Formats: sequence, C-alpha cells, structure tokens
Amino acid sequence: MENHKDKLRSVVEEYWRKELPDTKERAISLKIESDLINDIVGPRRAGKTYLMYFTIRKLLDTGIEKEATIYINFENRKLLPLTPDYFNDLIDVIHAKRLFEKHKTIFIFLDEVQRIGEWEKYIRSIYDEFKGKIKIFISGSTSKLTESELSYLLTGRHLTTHVYPLSFREFISFKNFYIKEYFIEQDIALIKEYFREYSEFGGFPEVTLLPSGKEELIQTLFSDIINRDILPKAKRRGEIIDDLAYFLCSNSGKLASFTKLTGTLNSMGIKVSVPTFEKYFSIMKEAFLFFDLAIYSYKVKDQMQYPRKIYCMDPGFINFAGFKFSEDWGRLMENLVAIELQRTKSKSPLIEIFYWKNQQEREVDFVIREGLPVKQLIQVTNASSRENIQKREITGLLRAEEEFKCSNLLVITWEYEGEEIADGKKIVYTPLWKWLLE
Repeated sequence: MENHKDKLRSVVEEYWRKELPDTKERAISLKIESDLINDIVGPRRAGKTYLMYFTIRKLLDTGIEKEATIYINFENRKLLPLTPDYFNDLIDVIHAKRLFEKHKTIFIFLDEVQRIGEWEKYIRSIYDEFKGKIKIFISGSTSKLTESELSYLLTGRHLTTHVYPLSFREFISFKNFYIKEYFIEQDIALIKEYFREYSEFGGFPEVTLLPSGKEELIQTLFSDIINRDILPKAKRRGEIIDDLAYFLCSNSGKLASFTKLTGTLNSMGIKVSVPTFEKYFSIMKEAFLFFDLAIYSYKVKDQMQYPRKIYCMDPGFINFAGFKFSEDWGRLMENLVAIELQRTKSKSPLIEIFYWKNQQEREVDFVIREGLPVKQLIQVTNASSRENIQKREITGLLRAEEEFKCSNLLVITWEYEGEEIADGKKIVYTPLWKWLLE
C-alpha cells in the first residue's frame, strides 16, 4: 500500500512531467520579487489556481527550470487522507532530488492549503528554516486563511492577494476585446452587449469562456461553494444553508437587519434563530459568497446597531439564485458597483466602504473613505436620461456633501452621461459600463 510520502512524491513527479494548462493574464499578479509568503485568497474557482500557473509560466519564461517549481493541490484525490506529514515529506523530496544544489531558489505553490489542520505551524517552520532558499505561495477559498488562531505565527511574514471573479475590464479581455484610447460606435455597441452578458452571468472565468450551458455551470459553482466551503463549518442540515443562501441572494443590495430577516425566514417556515443566522452569514462571508457594508457614522454603536447592506460576490449567483436582472435592474447595478469597490478595497488597505442614511431618510449608496477623510460619494440609478434621475438621489448626495465636506460627487447611471452644478456643487454622471472600465 502506498504511504503518504510516496503519494506526495508521485504528485510532484506528475506535475513536473505534465504541460502547464493555458492561462490568461489577469489584472492582478503575485509578488514574485518579495521574500515574504504570498497568500492568495478568494472564492472557489475564481482563478487562484490559474494565477499560480500563470506565475509559474512567468518564472519559466525568465529561465527558471520547471524542476525548481513545485505545485501541489491539497484537494487532489490522490493525496487523501490529508496529513500534516506532507509538509515534511515535501522537504524530503527537495533534499532527495538535491534541488538546493541545482537551483538558487525553489518556488513552492500550495493550493487549498487550509485543508490540512495546523498548516500554519509547518509553513512558518519551512519559511524560517529555508528563507532565501524556498519561496512559498499558498492559496485558500476562505478569507480566514491567515486569520486563524494560529495566524499570529505568520505575522509579518506574508503578503495577501485577493482573487475575485473577473472585473468587467478582465471579462472583455477574456473575450479578446481590448480597451482602446477612443471607442467608435461599433465598439460601444459590442461593449454594451458584453456588459449585458456580464451582468447576467457574472465573471467566473469558466463561465465567461463557456459558449453555452452557463446557467448549469453557475449552479454547480454555487453548490460547490456551499457544499465544500460552508456546510463543513456550519454543521447543520444542508437544506437550511441552501435556503439561507437563496434568501440572501434575493435580498442582495437591501438594508438587512438580522432580526427582521430571521422573522421573515421563520414566517416562511425556515426555522432559525438570530445568533445562528449571524453565524451562518459569517461563514458565507468567509467563503466569499457575500459581503456587507455598515452605515457611515462616527459612532461605533451606530455601526453595530443599524442594518447592514448585504451584497453577493457575483451577479451570476443573483440571477441564478435570487432575482433575474430584468426584475430589479437598479439593485443589480448597485451590486455590480459594490463588487468593484470591494475589489478596489482589496488592493488598498486604507480604503473603507460604507452606505449613509440620515434621520430625514436621505441616503447615499456608497461612501468611500481613504484613511480618515471621505474621498467620494456615489449614487447608483438605472436611469437612462437626466429626466429619469429622481430628485431624492441628488438631495441625498448634497446632504452627505454638507456633512462630510466631500466634493467628489458621482451618480452612476445606466445610460446618461454628463455634468451639472447643483447648489454650487459639481455632480458627475457616468454610465455603469464606462465606470467599470475606468
């Protein structure tokens, strides 16, 4: 019977012999030049593995031999049952193959590393012992990859890269359409067609590249995240988790009080308590199925007490599990803006995103803060012309401008583009497709 060391050796040998799959360039890249551990986090099948493959290709293009790179996916059935001994076995393979003598640096890529318990201890040990000789890349389908009870072991030793489904700019490049300095009428017509597809089916790379059967693949991806990244942590009957996920997709973009949502669920026959709902939502956030925004307030108590706005990580999931984009186009547009802002936030630790609402019920969809000052105020509307933009959208912006002394006022529309001065303040109007490409 094959022991775990033989299993690992076999997987490594297989990787060395096989051709790397074709990959497409993303707008994100790993920090090859840094000695720190690169951790890559994001939803399942959003492109973490292919970012690793793309990075390996870049290394090979610089003259590094494939034998100086090792890729292991801990969801590979050949490695089951998983054991922490694999980390020591990996070092044994490196010594047995005399890789340190042959190569200046060994690049190790460990996919879905969180599948092995207490992996942090072993990664820390390898990092400290072989710093300068081994460069480590790890990935996981959980935002808590480096936030576990053991994560203090990696403090100061890692850099995080977030991999989300494709941005709209990446989406159209996957369709072999490239951004030009000027768009002619034909370009704009094609971009708008791509935008409708992106809004309906989302940005998961496999879905984008699939010519047909997109709905079935979206359903599979949705189920995969629930079954593999949520249910094992929830320890509850699957149908309850499914019901909650579908329910949250349907409420995407709405103000959500857990108490009220729980009441609604109970009235629908889905019995769950408020603390349990909060716990499950937290697990769904960790798996990158949803994220939420707090109200902008100088009082922490307000941020804790006021409802939060819940958004889904991909519009394809909303259309599959929530509501069709044709039913509530404005809410889907708002969700697309929220995803893009979340992507921006992941690249800049100083950026924070909120919604705003005052006592008079004036609202602003997004308040973007960079450090302490408010950097931008954004409203989203499905209006196609200036006449269709409701007065309350502008009033909300102007009230928030007074409160935060922020002059960067933006209204994201479906079609309308322009500028105007209102109460002495400049407001810019931009179509969503154009804003997503900026």
